[in-house]
Amino acid sequence: MVQTKSSKPYQLKGNQAVNVPVPIVGNLIYDELGQLALAKFNERFRGINDIEYESFPKEGWSVSFSNVPRALGLNQILMEETNGNIRVLSPLEVVRYWDSIPNRSETYADTNAVSLFQKEGSNEELRKRALEIIGKDSKDLTNPLLVLNLGVEPSDNEFGFTFTETPYTQAVEAPFLTQDQRVKYDAKKKTLASSKDRDGIQLWVPSLQSGLMGFYQSRLDGLYARYDDLLGSDWGGRIRLVQDPQVAPKI
Repeated sequence: MVQTKSSKPYQLKGNQAVNVPVPIVGNLIYDELGQLALAKFNERFRGINDIEYESFPKEGWSVSFSNVPRALGLNQILMEETNGNIRVLSPLEVVRYWDSIPNRSETYADTNAVSLFQKEGSNEELRKRALEIIGKDSKDLTNPLLVLNLGVEPSDNEFGFTFTETPYTQAVEAPFLTQDQRVKYDAKKKTLASSKDRDGIQLWVPSLQSGLMGFYQSRLDGLYARYDDLLGSDWGGRIRLVQDPQVAPKI
């Protein structure tokens, strides 16, 4: 059993992933884990519009109003509390466990990643900060990148937050972000690849191939890596989680 900072075993509520010896895929619920995570998150972002949670769901209900800083910040807290065993889904995990995502057709969910392109564009200050954290320069990039598991902290910039590095931060080349297409999970290469199958998941990318964008699953529309409003949210937003198999961390 994973040892965490707290003492009570926790099992994520959700769906067992299909045809793979993995995970429970579910939403962050306002239960003992959700209450802990939101309390810690609000300590950090108190008074910052569109980031602080000003109201909470009823106990046992899903946490709503996902946006990029909320998803990344809660992901950071959950990984710290569970040693990485409960975390926000990555884009690759969204595709891999697509059929296990609860209420997928009615909800959207930001992933643990942002999409970063070679050219200057939207959210340029945050794009430069992400490049600084991963030790890259734009001129060195041959493909767009997924930057996963960034942390967030308050800032007096226009966004109200900036990125930080966490022990889990990593950058992954993402050639699949160069064009709109259907994608599938390639188990051998552990990446996303083009799919001509009807069951491939539609991926939408920015036509200008520039800037830094969020990366989220949008109801029946597939995956979006071209959304530049990092603070946008609505009631349908969820914090989508995965828990490793046979792991019940203490919280």
